[in-house]
Amino acid sequence: MDFDKKLDREGTYCAKWDCLEEYFGRDDVLPMWVADSDWKTSEAIIEALQERVKHGAFGYSKSCEDHDDAVVDWVGRRYDWNIDPEWIVYTNGITSSLSVAVRTFSDLGDSVVIQPPVYFPFFSLVENSGRRVLENRLKYDGSGYRMDFDDLRSKFCPEDDRLADRTSIMILCSPHNPVGRVWSRDELERVVDLALEHDVMVLSDEIFSDYIFEGKHTPFSSISEEVNSMTLITPAKSFNIAGLKMGVAIIPDEGVRKRFQNARDLLVKEPNVLALTAMKAAYEEGDEWMDAQIDYLDGNKEYALEFIEDIPGVHAVEPEGTFLLWMDFSGLGMEADELNDLILNEAKVALIDGSKFGGDGFMRMNFACPRDTLKEGLERIKRAVVSLSSDS
Repeated sequence: MDFDKKLDREGTYCAKWDCLEEYFGRDDVLPMWVADSDWKTSEAIIEALQERVKHGAFGYSKSCEDHDDAVVDWVGRRYDWNIDPEWIVYTNGITSSLSVAVRTFSDLGDSVVIQPPVYFPFFSLVENSGRRVLENRLKYDGSGYRMDFDDLRSKFCPEDDRLADRTSIMILCSPHNPVGRVWSRDELERVVDLALEHDVMVLSDEIFSDYIFEGKHTPFSSISEEVNSMTLITPAKSFNIAGLKMGVAIIPDEGVRKRFQNARDLLVKEPNVLALTAMKAAYEEGDEWMDAQIDYLDGNKEYALEFIEDIPGVHAVEPEGTFLLWMDFSGLGMEADELNDLILNEAKVALIDGSKFGGDGFMRMNFACPRDTLKEGLERIKRAVVSLSSDS
């Protein structure tokens, strides 16, 4: 659990490090963009995978009661939520699961509510399904974000009630990527009330549910079994095993669960045998490693926030969860292309442009890296920003 140790990820078919030229047009930048971690996973997972590989046969696989027990126990320990193993449906990922759910539980032309600035594949998975994106934008007060419940109500119940304008689904990001909000129980209960009132299904992407800096995560579907909902979790980000492709859909309603499972069997299937092996090891033996990782990330977060206070014209929104830093560069007064040029070509740091999420003037930084890497990235950005005033 030496998170300070630098891990050479180049040459491992790693998107973050090996695809810089493809995504950014240059390969001499420090990658702090893709949301995975720059350290090894838990030794328990590595050993479980090694043992499985030694077996030598990799035929068709199937989840079993052992996997269910591991998920049930993890959710109970980490989130204080007692679930029935029958509620579990395994998939090969959360984004693909969301896409299947949107196509299964809404009709062509329906509206799907999302909350920008938000994980940008939400936009495309809705539009590519022949549905309409309806934005319930989060409110930013210069420090942090909150939900606009008055607007949410209006989006759930549009004035034009034609079938083509029906709002059937909301995709919730909890904890929120990229702004780092961990929604309180009160906030989630208000969403539940509105969803029940207007018969809207809530698909809750909880991929960052294990990254909470204070308190515990509240799964959306744990609040009420009356609301039509699906909670999606995975050890993929938590244990830096996203490349193995796995997801867990927790669906209390039997009818909804069967419909989703039938669609899954046609489109996304279950995780592969190595993903199932890694998931079981993570949820059975990963608590100590996960807790140590959170402690280290909390230190990274505090270091970054303090450092950014000394960068003129730049502000960082303090994340309550995730390992993502939502950086506000609007104080520099730059157009989007100017800001991108500054960060990429002057600072030589690869971040994700906030406009992709629906947040102009912002950038998203991943701080799940050794402290020295974080320090180098921040110093590069500071030098580039300070040089603006010296050039003028």
